[in-house]
Amino acid sequence: MGLLLINTPLFSQVKTNQSLNQKKEVKMENKSNEMKQYSLLVRVPGTYGTEQAKSVGPQWEKLLEQWKADNIYVLSFAFPGESYTVSGNEKLIKKETVLSGNLKVVSHIVLLSETIEQALELAKSCPVLLYGGTVEVREVPKPIKTDNASLTRHKAIIRNLYEGILNTRKLELLKEIISEEYTGVRGEKGAEGFAETVNSIRIGFPDIKWAVEDLMAEGNKVMVRWSWKGTNKGSFRGLPASNKEVVDSAIAIYEFSDSKIIKAWIQSDKLGFLQQIGIIPQDITAPSIKK
Repeated sequence: MGLLLINTPLFSQVKTNQSLNQKKEVKMENKSNEMKQYSLLVRVPGTYGTEQAKSVGPQWEKLLEQWKADNIYVLSFAFPGESYTVSGNEKLIKKETVLSGNLKVVSHIVLLSETIEQALELAKSCPVLLYGGTVEVREVPKPIKTDNASLTRHKAIIRNLYEGILNTRKLELLKEIISEEYTGVRGEKGAEGFAETVNSIRIGFPDIKWAVEDLMAEGNKVMVRWSWKGTNKGSFRGLPASNKEVVDSAIAIYEFSDSKIIKAWIQSDKLGFLQQIGIIPQDITAPSIKK
């Protein structure tokens, strides 16, 4: 008989209520993820003392509870009474309270809000305003969020850069992965600047082909160790063609923003490259030091 109770209207209503609560929680969580964080820096005048603090205490508690109930509260903390400053070239340490316009910082609050206007309205409810205090409101910058999916995507973009674009000579695809804000190692800008660098290499090494040896990603950067092989059949950066086969390698770091490359750094074997095309002797040795 107990098993038959599962099909009763009462149990069905409980399941419905649980489902509605779960949907409500998911909706609230999604809304919180869409909202921005705002910092409320609370300052009070030098005349603000124990009596005023006791007076606003219950108001603060009630306000914080309301913010928590509204799911917009992130954190808050009071600054300690003692503070120290380090200043000057001599790095002098002083025990002092820093005042700005005869106001001192007493607490910091972080709240969620959709706009700065809404955050300012929330700040208006702070009780210290009744005692000459101020509340400074600023948007908290979003931290760079990375997950396995974005790291994998960034690495795939770099691999495709070498294997799917450079090796296939489809430079028109660079605009899909190179940001307009891109700045290269020589100051070149955007996808066009990137393409100009590649074309200058191709003039000197028409049969050049890259190989990706290693890929590592962390945060919004990808490090790649690559090598390339090509025959020096044309002039390269003012150097005449040597008709010699060259194998070069380097480590490059690419920085991403919104899944596009915005900056690059590179460290290559320049000495080995110049030796292979005959500009510098292969058996070069360090000069002897006369005593």
